[in-house]
Amino acid sequence: MYIEVKVQTDFLDNNVLDQARSISPGLADRAYEADQVKKLSQQTVDDVIKTGMLAMSIPKTFGGSEANLLTRYEVFKHLGSACAATSWCIGNHNMACARLYSLMGEKASYYLTDVSDNGSVISQGVVPSGQVSKSSSGYTLSGHWQFLSFSLYAKWMLLCTKLPTESDTPKIGYVIVPADLPGLELQDTWHTMSLKASMSNDLLVQDVPIDENWIMENKPVVKGDDVPFALRNPAGFSLGPAATVLGVAEAAIEETIQVANSTNVSTGGLSNTVTADPIKRSEKIGNQFAMADSIIELESAKAFLNQELYNYTFETYNGLPLAEDRLIKLQMAGNLARENAQSAVERLFKIRGANGLYETKSFERYYRDVRIGTLPSPSNPDMIRERIGRFMFGIK
Repeated sequence: MYIEVKVQTDFLDNNVLDQARSISPGLADRAYEADQVKKLSQQTVDDVIKTGMLAMSIPKTFGGSEANLLTRYEVFKHLGSACAATSWCIGNHNMACARLYSLMGEKASYYLTDVSDNGSVISQGVVPSGQVSKSSSGYTLSGHWQFLSFSLYAKWMLLCTKLPTESDTPKIGYVIVPADLPGLELQDTWHTMSLKASMSNDLLVQDVPIDENWIMENKPVVKGDDVPFALRNPAGFSLGPAATVLGVAEAAIEETIQVANSTNVSTGGLSNTVTADPIKRSEKIGNQFAMADSIIELESAKAFLNQELYNYTFETYNGLPLAEDRLIKLQMAGNLARENAQSAVERLFKIRGANGLYETKSFERYYRDVRIGTLPSPSNPDMIRERIGRFMFGIK
């Protein structure tokens, strides 16, 4: 076990974190099969439901645990070490719950109580890839959404879409619809390299009648002091991907240490002599350097992100104004976490050698899954660097 930076525990909800710890061994045991069949098992979903992982971003008044940002970070990181797809699905679902509460307020109680009481899943499409149309007979929805994670278990779909308007400027909003609404076609499109078990499929909808009460503008109705402290999320910061891939990198390091201490270096056909005392992979100086560099990268990223999450949580809970650079520092820390996690795992291949290529080994999955951290648009490194640069130069 390598030495790691310990999280500051002032605001950490250990009850929620202990629940995540309790199901992690089972998630890890089922991760390989889930990856192969491209779907989380019912047992995994049942474990997630019974431990309250689906209700972390739901207010206590609706039956949720109202877990703060630091707690959710530790949960996603811990679950990411066991099964990245599970962590990703839980993160996206909780993001959908938080968004629904922000946009609907008390009216969201019907859906969020369903999550808390019954373990219902909300899948979301966050790109405005649809259109709500209005006629004398009511409203209809059409569109094609991608990347609806957790889709195969979803009871509800939260979809970003264009709303009817008389203006030339598009009006963006959301609709929430039952996943089994006639006319919704979930397409089996998620055949990918990373997060194979996340079930992030496409949804096709064509002129499907919807209820007016399912439609909401993209304007928070719950904001400011009305938002519970724990659920106040920093704008423009995506926690789930950073936490998940940090967990993946931790697992990759742990497994590589075990493998390097238990397997010898193979010389292949490059030597005409047989070494009398074969050395273990961990005894090669080059491998020691590689391990050291990977751990330094990972731990420095974790320390930066943890500190900024703590600062944000401290300021929020104590009613203090956010530091002027708090949000940009969170974006810096998140970006560093995603990039360093990927770089750390990439370097470990020097230690693993061809042994790391086997699909039956966990490392091959870690190598694929860690790459998701920098791929979604909100996590794109160049976009984030541009925001940071503009902030530093004072460009609005």
